[in-house]
Amino acid sequence: MKEQKAALRREIRARIAALPEEYLRESDAGILENVLSLPEFCRAGAVFAYLSVERECDTRRIIDALMESERAVALPRSRPGGSMDFALYDGRLAEGLYGIPQPPEDAPELRPGEGDLILVPALCCDAAGVRLGHGGGYYDRWLAGCSGWKVGLCRAALLQDRLPRGPYDIPVDLVVTDRRILHFDK
Repeated sequence: MKEQKAALRREIRARIAALPEEYLRESDAGILENVLSLPEFCRAGAVFAYLSVERECDTRRIIDALMESERAVALPRSRPGGSMDFALYDGRLAEGLYGIPQPPEDAPELRPGEGDLILVPALCCDAAGVRLGHGGGYYDRWLAGCSGWKVGLCRAALLQDRLPRGPYDIPVDLVVTDRRILHFDK
């Protein structure tokens, strides 16, 4: 399974690199609109997001909308040894592992509660809520002990019929694309 996922990651990364800039902008706008319209998003006390990098689905505009509405936003902090936590985002960032910006060490740690929403990064997702992450396992380890709504963001052009799923892969409760929202039993 490990080699199968590695090959699939290479294939999906090549497909992402080939996506036209215009499609990236349009799909980001559609994903933003769909996320902001989610009843689970509107009711969430806190949103656990991530700062998109490179050609990931844009989360920065979602984070901006949350900050403008003065809602609690938490962002991940990667830790050595493959673990992570989430900390309250107040606009300050420090350089984290792999050069990814994250809240500074003095930012308070937050844990999601039952009604909170967690945006989960993915190279792609499938029609059953399985996601193909970047391969580090950070999110699957962290999600294993979390309540709250797990939401995968995926461009419609990358949505798969079926992805391989290992015993430690945590599926999401919703997949939001630029064209539709898929709900799964929670």
